[in-house]
Amino acid sequence: MDNKDYFSSFIDRLFSIKKQTLILLSIFFLGLVLRAVAAINLSVSADDMHFVTHAVDFYKSDRLVTYDQSSGLWFAITSIFYNLFGATQLASRLAALIFGSLTILAVYFLSKEFFDEKIALLAAFILAISPFHIKLTIAEQDVMAMFFVVFSMFVFIKAIKSEKQFLFLAAGVLMGLAIYTKVYPLLFIPSLLIYLAYWRKKNKPKAPLSKKEVKNILVFLFMIFIFAIPALAHNYLLYQDKGFMDLQFTRTLGFGKEKSAEYYSWDHQFSAKSDWSGLVFGGSSNSGSQTPTLIQAINYIRRG
Repeated sequence: MDNKDYFSSFIDRLFSIKKQTLILLSIFFLGLVLRAVAAINLSVSADDMHFVTHAVDFYKSDRLVTYDQSSGLWFAITSIFYNLFGATQLASRLAALIFGSLTILAVYFLSKEFFDEKIALLAAFILAISPFHIKLTIAEQDVMAMFFVVFSMFVFIKAIKSEKQFLFLAAGVLMGLAIYTKVYPLLFIPSLLIYLAYWRKKNKPKAPLSKKEVKNILVFLFMIFIFAIPALAHNYLLYQDKGFMDLQFTRTLGFGKEKSAEYYSWDHQFSAKSDWSGLVFGGSSNSGSQTPTLIQAINYIRRG
């Protein structure tokens, strides 16, 4: 096949693309451009400045997690970006830029499992132009973690419908990657299992769980557990050696909190608690501002 034939084939394929696919690609490109603009122009936040230094040479440091996040994937990936493009502000935000843009596609596919094509495209478009999501195109783990969560949800739904073990495995890997990016995606696991129970009640109202279904669920949970091993191993070894755990495990479980105060008490998270009064009336102990935390959150989006 000569160059003319290749070109003709490319043109034929280009014009055979479905209208919905072109719209989705246009929405994705719009979201990508908006996040690139944000990554270049947004001012830094406290967390921004905090996390960028922890990512420097992280993947070469033999660390499994950071002391305050109980996770390491975002830091390892950002460390690679630093080595490729230099330790710049844009490089520190590439993970949020890339995975935030990919989340637009993940939302589309997840929405399509429940609704029609138009609703799925609308959902993708709303996320593409979401001020809050765009504002998070900074050096933080949340956007990357939520990409894996949403993608895992989509694959999990496909796995339930098809009962294919490979998809349960893939959904577990994706949720595991989310947890190794930031710990709180653990909280989405019960939601998926509750949905599984709901789906079975609706589609298999009288059928007991088969051995295959139990095995699929165990495969899903086991893959998640594998990606929790770095944080668990780190904290086990740290407790054996020093008598306390990393910051998040210490706050949650309370083991060795008195001993760990020597290392963590300077960190605001060490003693942070929910402050509902500060949320509405201001003077929050967490933010140190007289402006109500709710207004601060609204301004966070508005300025972005």
